[in-house]
Amino acid sequence: MDHYEQTMLAYHKKHGLFEKGDRLVIGVSGGIDSMVLLQFLSKKRHQLGVHLTAVHIDHMLRGEQSAEDRRFVEQQCKLWEVPCESFAVPIPAILAENGGNMQNVCRQERYLIFERVMKKTDSTVLITAHHADDQLETILMEGMRGSLWNGAFGMHIKRPFGSGMLVRPQLAVTKAEIAHYAQLNKLPYREDPSNASDTYTRNRIRKAIVPAMAQENPRASLHFSELAEQINEDVAFLQQLAEQTLKELLPSDKELLISAESFRSYPSALQKRMVLLLLNYLYDDKRVLITSHLAEQVRELLQSSSGTVFLHLPQNYMMTRQYDQVFFEKPKECLQRQRADIGHSWSPPVLGSRYRVVPVGEEPEAEDAVFWYFQSEEAEFTLRGREPGDRILLAGMNQEKKLARLMIDEKVPSQQRDNWPIIVAGKHRVLLVPGLRTAACLSRTKRSEDNRVLVKQCIDHAK
Repeated sequence: MDHYEQTMLAYHKKHGLFEKGDRLVIGVSGGIDSMVLLQFLSKKRHQLGVHLTAVHIDHMLRGEQSAEDRRFVEQQCKLWEVPCESFAVPIPAILAENGGNMQNVCRQERYLIFERVMKKTDSTVLITAHHADDQLETILMEGMRGSLWNGAFGMHIKRPFGSGMLVRPQLAVTKAEIAHYAQLNKLPYREDPSNASDTYTRNRIRKAIVPAMAQENPRASLHFSELAEQINEDVAFLQQLAEQTLKELLPSDKELLISAESFRSYPSALQKRMVLLLLNYLYDDKRVLITSHLAEQVRELLQSSSGTVFLHLPQNYMMTRQYDQVFFEKPKECLQRQRADIGHSWSPPVLGSRYRVVPVGEEPEAEDAVFWYFQSEEAEFTLRGREPGDRILLAGMNQEKKLARLMIDEKVPSQQRDNWPIIVAGKHRVLLVPGLRTAACLSRTKRSEDNRVLVKQCIDHAK
């Protein structure tokens, strides 16, 4: 048995890439990598116990030449008795209408078709022809872009795709081994001229850097492929541990509230992953670019429990650290608060806490609660958003201060000032601006004239 075949079968056995009875969809461009893989899988399909469907996509970028690629793949599939689904996608027209990066658009359209064919054929595995040299190129590109921070190291051997898995069996072999197998078996294939262009970063790496590394060590790309495998196994373990740890730190599934001190007790490797998880939970699968700079900003704010700090996040989301309590809020929660009567019941969550006003002597036995005593003739106590003209009398001041000016001084982001929550007695008497300042009339010590108590309780201790 040829070295390529032995290596591929051993790799499949080691990683359990697919199971007997599985239906596989394989992307076939007509190039040497995909033609070798197609021939190997078609030859071994009965031994492996799998069903195979080839998919070819003509991006219509090279006119008649790419149309010939399509006919070539269809003919070879017929010769090897492999069902083939081929498509022509007008990439030039899509780019003219919607713009975008050509390679990204091609990839997006390609994988949409792969997923569609998988559903049509009831397949659970998508096979691509990426090999060890491709893995090395990917790692080098990610390193140069500084995008290795996201936790993945190169390409995964297998990963979820659609309702099944995407699998890369040829990460076990080099381009040279693929070429040797093609020559040995006299396999036909077609070359895409764009692969020789220096326009693309990957091509420049492929032509200049990878050969130089292979000259130093012919097995360099295999060593990097093995390294990626080991690192990604470690990454998967750390990710699982980060998910478990974060679940223990969050008081509930509904509130993104965390203790900065507890967060800091874990190693930085877990901290970085927990930050990414928090941001992913916050945005709930929305298409938001989470950069390394943003993730590091969030982690830095969690390194202290002193004072109140705000971080404005993309799409008007907000992170607030109020001493040790850190919470993340969506726009509808932090900018569109409804009025709440807190003279008869607890308020909804406000910056990680809830509030209520009760008569003196009726203070609730609430764990981790703060009590402010004050005198009031008003019968109504309300949590609401800030309104024009709202002012607060602060301790040590003779005149009331506009809340707008207070928020500027406290460095509240402009997008959040208009509806920042406040607590008022009656219509306009401001008692408290949560997370910022208390009115001069509030006292932590009960006085003879006081007849009301404003109670604040952290959410994680609320019953």
